[in-house]
Amino acid sequence: MPDIALRMGTAITSNDLARVRDVLPRLNPGDQLTITMEAADAHQADLLLKLLEDHGLDYQSRGDSDGRTYHIIACRQETT
Repeated sequence: MPDIALRMGTAITSNDLARVRDVLPRLNPGDQLTITMEAADAHQADLLLKLLEDHGLDYQSRGDSDGRTYHIIACRQETT
């Protein structure tokens, strides 16, 4: 089960969305994608969350205990 990690800059740009879009076809059921950004920029996560939803991924978002980092952990559901 490979894990893919992407770090976003201070502003979510079309290049950032393209980076995420490019890795989505590589995610198999059970694989995990972690997107990390500064917590102060978490208000920009809506574009990323919409992209994940549009591609059928489940996700969970959370901040680190230090209050500086925000993560979106996404995975493609296992098929039964």
